[in-house]
Amino acid sequence: MRIAPRGGVTKACEFTVMGTLVLLLVMSGEGLQVPDAPTERAVLTDGVILTASPAADTGAAVPTLLDSLRAESRLPTVALRRPLERYLGRFSDDRLLVRRISVAVLRESRRQQVPPSLITAVLLTENTTLRPDAESSVGAQGLMQVMPFHAGARLCNSADLVDVDSNICHGTLILARNLRATNTSAAALLRYNGCVRGTNTPDCWRYPNKVLARASVVRREILASTGVMTADQAPSRPVQLAAR
Repeated sequence: MRIAPRGGVTKACEFTVMGTLVLLLVMSGEGLQVPDAPTERAVLTDGVILTASPAADTGAAVPTLLDSLRAESRLPTVALRRPLERYLGRFSDDRLLVRRISVAVLRESRRQQVPPSLITAVLLTENTTLRPDAESSVGAQGLMQVMPFHAGARLCNSADLVDVDSNICHGTLILARNLRATNTSAAALLRYNGCVRGTNTPDCWRYPNKVLARASVVRREILASTGVMTADQAPSRPVQLAAR
């Protein structure tokens, strides 16, 4: 993983990461333009939400597209915690650990302006068994497999990469910096993975697709759990795509 020189993230930068990621996902075909005023009822599909809005001439509900990444960012932390815990609970029976991971993911998501679904997807791709003490053959440590030379960032208040809070803080910090420094979300994830030419791990180019696919699943489940209907629950009706 490669990042800019260590140090805290300035407040001005913190508030640009989410917007940057939305732009990156749109550029890479992973997101769609968001209408200014979403309505109450929504139908979730892969990567987008179809929201019902009244047609101008008939008053009938006609779906429009709302970017699911933006929808996720609008949800309050209290609404995200339980669905995130349920999802992470599939990978560990340790409920206290799952809760601590969820709290840390949501805290760093808000603080560093990176979607919780993306942080969770990176974490699970790196460490499917949720072992805080995991160490790779090249020395990467903890839940998000952070290399020791990244430890000690001022923002994270600890250099202990086995600690759940410190590890997720450092991993999210690396991810946030890479998102700001690259042109696409795929490029940011390749840098997080340390995949430059693929000489050490020839299949590392697959890493972004794995992470983004998992992030899409996490995001769909979070949104569905917070009252957004899934596609198979939606009433059958024509779909009008929002203009790009």
